[in-house]
Amino acid sequence: MRAASAEDRSLAEKIIRSRFWHASRAAGSRPLRIAALGLCLAAAPPACREKADPVRQALDSIVEAAQDRDPDGVLENLSSDFRDANGTGLSEAQSTLRRYFAAYESLQIAIADLSVERAPNAARVTFRADLSGKPRRIGGLEGYLPRSSSYRFDLRLVPEEDRWKVAWASYAPAEDR
Repeated sequence: MRAASAEDRSLAEKIIRSRFWHASRAAGSRPLRIAALGLCLAAAPPACREKADPVRQALDSIVEAAQDRDPDGVLENLSSDFRDANGTGLSEAQSTLRRYFAAYESLQIAIADLSVERAPNAARVTFRADLSGKPRRIGGLEGYLPRSSSYRFDLRLVPEEDRWKVAWASYAPAEDR
């Protein structure tokens, strides 16, 4: 799910300011104006009507960046003191992401079995990520890298810099796929 853009948020304003709206106002047709506003609000993306879950936004940002094979986009969602279950920090995570993303021409990720447990200053997120992609055809790389795989992730997110970021992560091959 993407965040609402300024263009999405201004949809209602555009309709209200349209000639149709002003013409109906001049004609005194209040029910028509109310119906038009109702249709506008109903047609607006859900992100415009509801406050988005910041934990889910962080996860969606990571998935989007990974699908774009953008290691910096993923790293933006990791806290400054990030560690994985093996003690790997940000610089090692960056190197790993760069190598992994460079090995694939394309990458798709589907999230399943999502569970979020919240506390005031932390959230635990567990899920299964089903990955599929097309390995690059460089030096026989496509023969060694999988086209699909599934992993179970366990993340701990914390609020940092006015948003939620991953402070700790563990993952292992999913056996339940």
